[in-house]
Formats: sequence, structure tokens, C-alpha cells
Amino acid sequence: MPFGDNSGLIKEAILHAIANNGTNDIISNEAGASAFRFGNNAGDDLIEDFGKNDSIITAHKIFDGNGDGIVDFGPNGILDIDRTTAKLAGANQITLQNMDSKQIRYLGTKEGFYAYADASVRLAGFTEGTVGDNWFDGGTGAKKFFYDTDLGLNLGGDTIINFGVDDRIVTTSKIYNGPDQGAAITFGHNGVLDLPGRVDGFTGDLGAFQGGQIDLVGQHEVFLLDTQTVNGVTYYYYGLEQP
Repeated sequence: MPFGDNSGLIKEAILHAIANNGTNDIISNEAGASAFRFGNNAGDDLIEDFGKNDSIITAHKIFDGNGDGIVDFGPNGILDIDRTTAKLAGANQITLQNMDSKQIRYLGTKEGFYAYADASVRLAGFTEGTVGDNWFDGGTGAKKFFYDTDLGLNLGGDTIINFGVDDRIVTTSKIYNGPDQGAAITFGHNGVLDLPGRVDGFTGDLGAFQGGQIDLVGQHEVFLLDTQTVNGVTYYYYGLEQP
């Protein structure tokens, strides 16, 4: 299927390009989703009120000791973004104020940067679509394919084969359903599902509001089946059969 242009990483999120000044700065946050982009000499910085829909963007991949995609903060509650081994923390650290989980999850790479967000947002049993172009198989068992669209990032052009009636697409912002708000969310002429940005009421392929796309091979519509709020995050569950 013909995907649109999913090459840009930061879409609707507010970009905070952190100065590479080697000093200890306090960085103010803003309402909505923010993407805090760090270079190689940011210093020891504090981000105020880091939220569940905020992201950390780095110039190199953060050390992940066991390679599971979850990066733990140190015993001091600080994120070592320049850590190279378990014993070498590196020069630059970030304090994420008011973040309870003390873990971030890896969201993949795009445009030469590496994306991370609060690990607690991805619930157990979710298979997450990253900012890259992923390929998934829904053929065995009930799968929940998770897209954290409330981050305001582009989550790539994904392909899911064998997506069945027991499988779910789960997002953190509501998928646009057209002016008539009918039950079925039908795909466009390109045959793929447009993921939303943070704002309801825009199609997924409209510039800054594009959150990525999914080719559900052989499927052409989905339905909103359930909405759940867990720990301050709202999850929208979509499937093939009308509720």
C-alpha cells in the first residue's frame, strides 16, 4: 500500500531544542506534548513537570544494559543520557521532575535521533509501534498493537498482517472518524489507516497532525470498541467488528 511521507519525527509536539552549552539548566515545560531534544554537551539539566505525553530525543542511543528497551534511572533518580557502560555514567544527566516511574522506554530512531518516553504508558501485553516502519504479525493469539499518538510524534508506516477480530489497535488519542462520526472508521484511497496526532478532528495525513499510518493488510475499516483511562492516560481500543 502507498504510505504517505512519514519521514519527519516531531510533528505536533512542541520542540525544545536544548542548548549544547555544558551548563546546568532548568527547562520549562508547556501544556500539551513536548519533545526535549538533547545534543552531545547539554550539561546536567532539569525538565520541569515531565509528563506522560512528553518525549526525550537524543543524538545517540542511551545505554540499555539488558537491551530490553527500558532504561532505568540511577539510584539518585537521574537519567544518564551519556552512559556508555553500567559503571560509566557519562558527562550529561537529566532530572525529569515529577515523573514517578523512573524508567523510560525506547521508541526507535528517525532523522538521526533516538526517541524515548515514560515507560509506564505502555501497558503490559502491548506490542508497540515505534517511530520507525514496523512489521507485525497478528496471526497467533489476541494482540494489542499500541501507538502512543498523544506524544505528537510520527510513528512511521507500519504493516500488520493477519489482523483478526480478536486483535486491537490501541492509541492514546482518538482516531479521526470523519464529519458524520459514523461507527466505521474507513481507510482512504491509499487503503491504510491514518493515525491521529493529539487533536481530534484532523485526518492523519494532514501535515503537522500526522501520527503515522498502518496497513492492516486485507482490512479496510475499524471500529472504536472501548475507551479506558489508566494512571491518567486514556487508551482507545479499535477492532474489526462493530460493537
